[in-house]
Amino acid sequence: MTVLGVPSGGVIVPLVTPLAADGTVSEPDVARLVAAVAGHVVALVPGLSTGEGWALDDDRWSAVVSHTLSHRRGLPVLAGTQRRTTAEVVARAAKAVALGAAGVVVPTQSGSGVTQREMYEHYVAVTATVAAPVVVYHESAVTGNLLDPATLLRVCELEGVVAVKDSGGDPAATRALLAAAPPVAVWQGYEDLVARTPGVDGCVLALANLEPDLCARYLAGQAAAADLDAACARYRLAEPDWYRHVKAHLCRRGVISTAAAVTPVGEEP
Repeated sequence: MTVLGVPSGGVIVPLVTPLAADGTVSEPDVARLVAAVAGHVVALVPGLSTGEGWALDDDRWSAVVSHTLSHRRGLPVLAGTQRRTTAEVVARAAKAVALGAAGVVVPTQSGSGVTQREMYEHYVAVTATVAAPVVVYHESAVTGNLLDPATLLRVCELEGVVAVKDSGGDPAATRALLAAAPPVAVWQGYEDLVARTPGVDGCVLALANLEPDLCARYLAGQAAAADLDAACARYRLAEPDWYRHVKAHLCRRGVISTAAAVTPVGEEP
């Protein structure tokens, strides 16, 4: 099932951002990566945390979104919009829509001292301005902010919001969100919490870059949580620089040409 072109459930892959030797985004690598995962996922998300979205300048961000759209194999593309301020998020989201993205994945604004009211008004501004479905990216690793349960539910009521990517890291909070029956899909963002949040509509998992079939089988009840945990340990996905390990394995497999990261060492979120 889809809502305004955005799938309500299934495995959604937050793509890494493959770099060429000259530091630009490699279109052939994006094409190979999409081809490798396309048969097992329901949507592609370039420019989110696994794609180092917080560190992408405008040129690299536009390139990875454009290349993903060019090679999407019929899958919807939901562009990550990790910027510090509401104005910057709105500008990046509007650009994503202009490029052809089916929707945008939007965190709160970044920085200390942001109030719950300001976070709510942030989403009001985004949904009022951006002519595309909005997925709420509920996380604090990059922004330093989390919506409290009441504010998150209010945001879910906004016209244009179609899903929540819950990467808050608290399975009890996810279960409470599900129990409140919000009018949007709820997606789990952490591999190790999928088993502890039964009832989520879908999952947005970094592991899907490497093991999309395993992720799909797990969500369908055809693989065990232990299998998912073992894969996460094997690929070191619980480490702060998880995206580097994903890139390293993809490079060894020949899916991408380099394991280079956008983010300098030591500048992980």
